[in-house]
Amino acid sequence: MREEQEVLVSVVVPIYNVEAYLRPCLDSLMGQTYEKLELLLIDDGSTDQSGAICDDYARRDSRVKVIHKGNSGVSAARNTGIEIASGKYLIFVDADDGVHPQLVELYMAHRRSGGTLLCDLTLDQEEQKREYATAEMVHTETVKRGSFMELFFRDYINAPFNKFYVTDILKKYEVRFPDGKSLGEDLPFNLEYFRHAPEDFCILHAPLYYYRENRDGSLSTSYRTDLFEIQQESFTELKRFLEDMDVWDEKNRKIYYGMYWDRLYLTAELCRTYEKLHKRMIHPRDLRLKEILRSPLWGQIWKECERSNAANWKRRIKAVRQKVWELLS
Repeated sequence: MREEQEVLVSVVVPIYNVEAYLRPCLDSLMGQTYEKLELLLIDDGSTDQSGAICDDYARRDSRVKVIHKGNSGVSAARNTGIEIASGKYLIFVDADDGVHPQLVELYMAHRRSGGTLLCDLTLDQEEQKREYATAEMVHTETVKRGSFMELFFRDYINAPFNKFYVTDILKKYEVRFPDGKSLGEDLPFNLEYFRHAPEDFCILHAPLYYYRENRDGSLSTSYRTDLFEIQQESFTELKRFLEDMDVWDEKNRKIYYGMYWDRLYLTAELCRTYEKLHKRMIHPRDLRLKEILRSPLWGQIWKECERSNAANWKRRIKAVRQKVWELLS
């Protein structure tokens, strides 16, 4: 264990106006049972007390390094963390979330699994109060790259904060988050990393990361007029990855097209609900629903759903609704 404790792990925390949640997050990191850490707090131009809170923790613990920078978005903040990281491994933690005290310890205990390490996410903040676990108590699952879309469907692929990255891979291949994007930036980053990482995936089944869902003001709770285009970009990049990695097979195609259709439908449903609730407040030129529903993409993806046997009865009902919405719009 002494040898393990000599390996430095970098923790990158992008921070912007999260004073209400920041101290619990930092306390969960400071309380890690694995102590050889550098905590890189990237204050992205916060206008509340977040920056002062970061400085307070830096005064108390030499492992904490604070970078104050002008506001340029979460992608740029995470990229700054990658560039200055000196640890052999790197993890991302969002400033309004929390982690189990043994998160890093358990990652380190399984790092020689031969696969890219992922962990479970939980929405239950109370999980932090549960008893400590030993490495032997954590159930692990190995998934081959050939089952990539299964992992995508199970929500293991997109997020950056459930993964244990090898810093050398990030730096050698210049894997960075795309600047200027505030939504849909995580997938291209992870796909580029997976091109160079071990082919297998090792999942640690334990409640190790506590994700705060639907925080007021978070990007995930905001309606986006460009969400339809973001879905197209994401699935285009995803297909390119599957083809390049030679796993664009029948199994992955079925999941891919089924999920693509579901995401398009969800986007239209969100747009329809938003425009119905805010019809008097939206200028006619800013209404998107009609344009979205009449896109030829619907027909293209539905045809592929039928070809790949992804057109189940639930999706057929959605297809009927989409046509009705189109006729009524």
